[in-house]
Amino acid sequence: MLYDNHGPTMMATMMQINQNLSAALYMLGFKLLGDDLLSGEIAEIKGEMTIKLVHPPGEELKFVVELPGGKQMIFSVDQHQIINLAEG
Repeated sequence: MLYDNHGPTMMATMMQINQNLSAALYMLGFKLLGDDLLSGEIAEIKGEMTIKLVHPPGEELKFVVELPGGKQMIFSVDQHQIINLAEG
């Protein structure tokens, strides 16, 4: 994996996400990110709530739902679930 002083580079982070997952996130309306490598943020949808897909180094893939009032709900997710949702 490629590294710099801030952890994995953008290229290495995006290599963790296969093309099917990227396509599924796009079809579901997510904006693909990549600027915050330390948090592992991959994609997000903003509205009254913000839903982010994160993959912190060494951890599993998660949806983080940021609710009004600063509260959060966090769900573990498998990338195949996201792909199946987009295809269905």
